Amino acid sequence: MKGYTDFLMLLSPSDKVKAVVHNHKFYAASVIGNYESMHSIAHISIKMMHRQKTFLTEPDILAFRKRLCVIPPVTLAIDGFDYFNHGEDFKTIYARIRSTPETSHWFKMLKQHLRIKEFMVPHITIARNIPVADFEKLWLHFKAMEWKETFTVNALTVLQRETFASFAKWEPFTELQFEGKAQYSLAPPKPSLLKPVNSRQISLF
Repeated sequence: MKGYTDFLMLLSPSDKVKAVVHNHKFYAASVIGNYESMHSIAHISIKMMHRQKTFLTEPDILAFRKRLCVIPPVTLAIDGFDYFNHGEDFKTIYARIRSTPETSHWFKMLKQHLRIKEFMVPHITIARNIPVADFEKLWLHFKAMEWKETFTVNALTVLQRETFASFAKWEPFTELQFEGKAQYSLAPPKPSLLKPVNSRQISLF
């Protein structure tokens, strides 16, 4: 029986987007050498839960099903690339998710139902936490590249791994479906309630 487990909640893009991100990651590796996130499958991180007591957390996650089923699926659009600063020495290159009043409201709903208070910038990581010298080698390439792609997300994917197991890999735990009607909740909030997106903000995920 597992004692402590890490859980990761994420949104999974289409297979086409995963394939393109895979190619971008290995282009980056061909330029700067192997790096930590080069093998990760494309995703949008939503919530990380470290060192959870399994017998307590698993029922709580499954109980989210009733909350999330009222949220409709969402169509997201990739619109080029951007980066986060991590202090002065490291940066992360990512595929940018276009922000609209509708998508901002959708993510606000998702955070409310998952009880997430932290500010987030939805994104798909290409090269995470790389030294500035490596970033400078890559950024001229990604800055000049146009990539526009849409994909629809129908579920929240939850992965799990044993906290203290050596070389533990992420494994599927469950998928929580978005089954709500679009007209139920996608009216955008008033402009005054929208938080401005700072594309240089440090990623929390």
